[in-house]
Amino acid sequence: MRKFLLVFFLTFTAAFTPIAAKYVVGAISPLSLAFLRFGVATILLLIVFKLRKEIFRIDRKDYFLFLILGALVIPINQFCFLEGIKLSVASHSGVMYSLTPLIIYLISIKLKNEVFDLKKLLTISLTVIGIIIIFYENIIAPKVEGVNYLLGDTLLFLAVASWSVYLALSQNMVTKYGALKTQTVSFLIGIILYVPIFLFDVSNLTFENVNGWVILGYLHLTILVAFGSYFLYSYSVKIIKTSTLTTLTNTSPVVTIIFSWLLLKENLSYFFIAGASITMIGVFLTQRIKDDSINPKIAAQGS
Repeated sequence: MRKFLLVFFLTFTAAFTPIAAKYVVGAISPLSLAFLRFGVATILLLIVFKLRKEIFRIDRKDYFLFLILGALVIPINQFCFLEGIKLSVASHSGVMYSLTPLIIYLISIKLKNEVFDLKKLLTISLTVIGIIIIFYENIIAPKVEGVNYLLGDTLLFLAVASWSVYLALSQNMVTKYGALKTQTVSFLIGIILYVPIFLFDVSNLTFENVNGWVILGYLHLTILVAFGSYFLYSYSVKIIKTSTLTTLTNTSPVVTIIFSWLLLKENLSYFFIAGASITMIGVFLTQRIKDDSINPKIAAQGS
């Protein structure tokens, strides 16, 4: 029962992240929201870091890598994710983030942390076909004022790419320093790098449209996702096989699509359903070939 509840919680936490973001960016400027999210999450991580009596000492040769990790995880990823979700829709974000394990796999091959597998490459091609179908619809769709699905989905894809590169590059640091230290140092560097962006956008920050749903969405994005992901996944892999956990939580895009339709009244076109189905079949088949290529302690839901 405990395992079931944990998987259920992890799946729905991941699934509702794009939906929560869609609610919040409608009331708070995306650029300021990123600072408010990760500023609080970084403070909470620092508190835990201090309570566990960790130290910030890292080898000089790793300074530049941590600078890259910090830039990827907050300034780059959050700009692309929150601006992308504002221009696009939550259901598209759910499908895009299902690509994370596949992008990590391709990066790991380049870094020589993974061995090339032809079967896996063929299944990855399915996900590419699915995404092409979704983007094709964006190109041929009639223009709607204030909506730019093509740009939004492009930004969402870049958000997935930046998050995947962050996970791939941070795996060696997690092995060397531990997940908590790696995530805390990366977040601290990232939020410092983000300060100029926040100061540039602070004039657009207003809370006049904030309501109960926006507050719940913000708490979800900040406490459960940005801060809680480390603890949730670190605990889950202790009681659930990584392959089982990965397979079950891969259902989260389906949940995102269903609740985007129910709660946000998003239109699910035939193009999108076909593209999303092909993409998620490709993701599922790829991870059935080999499930444990990603360090589970850092493979939490992106953004």
